Order: sequence, then structure tokens, then C-alpha cells
Amino acid sequence: MKAVWKIVVSLSVLAMVMSCSSPSEKKGDAAYRASQKLEGNQKRLQLKTAYMMYDKAIKDNPDKASPKLKNRFIEMALTRANMIREEGAAHMEAIPLIREDIEKFIGGTDIQPDLKQQYAIFLTQLADSAVSKERYDDALDLIDSAIIKANDPSPIKEKRKELTAKLAQENYEMADMDYNNGKLNEDEEDMIRAEFWALTALYFDSTHEEAKKLLSTLRKTNVSTYSAYLRVVDPIPDSTIFKKINKYDILLAVPTTQRRGKTIRAIVDIYNYSYNPLRLRTTDFTLIDVNGNRYKAMPGKVFPEMLDQEHEAKLKMTFPAPKAEIEKLVYENGDHLSEKFFK
Repeated sequence: MKAVWKIVVSLSVLAMVMSCSSPSEKKGDAAYRASQKLEGNQKRLQLKTAYMMYDKAIKDNPDKASPKLKNRFIEMALTRANMIREEGAAHMEAIPLIREDIEKFIGGTDIQPDLKQQYAIFLTQLADSAVSKERYDDALDLIDSAIIKANDPSPIKEKRKELTAKLAQENYEMADMDYNNGKLNEDEEDMIRAEFWALTALYFDSTHEEAKKLLSTLRKTNVSTYSAYLRVVDPIPDSTIFKKINKYDILLAVPTTQRRGKTIRAIVDIYNYSYNPLRLRTTDFTLIDVNGNRYKAMPGKVFPEMLDQEHEAKLKMTFPAPKAEIEKLVYENGDHLSEKFFK
């Protein structure tokens, strides 16, 4: 009798759960079941219908979406997104929109681990597409997101490590080639371009020892010239990464430094590549040594007092002599910040 009673109760609960399903969810379930028995375009049509119905069911009552509905929706959303990607349309606006919907639920504890892994794999596939278009920063963002979302992130972490190592090495080799050409031909532009590639290599892998060593050599060589990457890098690679490396709107060069007792006399070249004229003051310039100690330039008159856009000036100024090797010259004026490294 107790067994019969348990069956009756179970059936009642099941009936209640089924009755709680919205009409949209029921239509989604019907399309989902139908898709399992079909092939080709008919299967695709039913899968699309299931996705649309589950999407509607969730949006109609987002706070009442059951674990089953959320898991089914993510499954169909991934199926839909993969269809678009496989058709060669990973750039289509639909994929970011589908991702937004998946992201609302994928981190939940009630989402099946295999769906989390499938979503992470999908993100790495989008990353592969970004790499093929040389959008490396986008690719790394996608991989980082995949690592966070994955049930097992270890293979994705390894993929990231391999990609960054490859990109770092490729950029180091370009830096080394331009450096050697610059030495051979005494070409200033080759040296500046080499500095850019070395910085790019370290953007991908900050531990790349050869790139660090080469960058130090290049900074010593280029201290007397502007690091005007926009002038020498053509075509520009990944524009996002280029902007992160070419980040200064004020360019500096230090062609001369001369120690005189407890002071250093310096000639500083400055080029205004910003959108506004600059008021020039010696006290906006600071030397920083390798130990992080700061030495602000002594007050003094400069000419010109105002530096117009796309103009340069040659300034003479005096600093207290640093107690250790100079690492860089820093210019700070309101929102403007620029650095020129000595090593």
C-alpha cells in the first residue's frame, strides 16, 4: 500500500512540474524531441524552433526558469551558435547576442558540467577564428573567458600558453631582424621598429628573456630619438595591441645628459602629438632611477612656454644627480603622462 502511495505521490509531483511548464517551454520540448529523430534541414529547423521557444520561455519568466529549462536553453543556444560559426559567419551579430544569453546562466551551480565545457570549447573556437584574422587581443580575451567558464580549464590554459609563446617568439624574431638591420645600416627607423616588436613580444610573454635583453639594448640605443612607432610600423598589426603599446601622446628623447657635481644637465626633446597645446614647465619632468627614487627637475624658464600640436621643442633643464643608474625620464602634466626609458 505504501509503495502504491509513493507512486501516486510521484506521479502527482511530475504532473505538477509538467503543468508548471509554460506553453513556450512545451513547444520547445516538442521541437527538441522531434529534432532527435530528424536529419538535415528538418533537424536544423526543429533545433532552431527549440532554441527560440526556450528563449521566449525564459524571457517571459526569467525568475522562474527551472534548471531543466536553463540547461536545455544553453544546449540549444550552443547548437545554434555552432551552426552560425560553421557556416563561416562567426562575425555575425547573432553570436555576441547568443553569448550574452548563455552568460546569464552558464556560471550557475545547476548547469551541467559538460555544457560548461562545451561553451568553453566554443569560445576557444571563436578564438581560433580571431587568430586567423590576426586579432590576437580578441583571441586572448576569448581564451581567458573560456578558462573561467570551463569545467576543466587545464587544456585551455595549455592552449593559451602555447599561443602566447608562439606570438612572443615571432615578435622577438622580427625585433631581432630589425635590430641587426639597424646596426648594419645605421638606420634609426629600424631600431625604433625593433623596439616596438620587442615590446609586443613582451606583451604576449613578459618572461621572454631574449626579448627583455634586446629591449634593454634598444632603449639604450634609442634614448636620443623619439619612439615614434606610428611613423615606422606599417602596416599596423592588431590595432588593439598597437594602441596599448603606442600609448603616449607626448614623445620624449634625451640626446644629451651631463653630470656636473651634484646635478645632471640634460637636453630633452619633446614632441606634442596630443590634441591640445601644452604649457611647458621644467617641474613637470622627473628622472627615476633603477631603485625607484624620483628626482624632479629644478625650476627654470623654458622656451617656448607653449608647445602647439604636432610641434617639437628642445628644452634645457637641470636635475639633482640620481644616486643610482637612471631608468627613465617621466613627463607628467594633467592627463598627460609620457616616459622615455634609458635601459
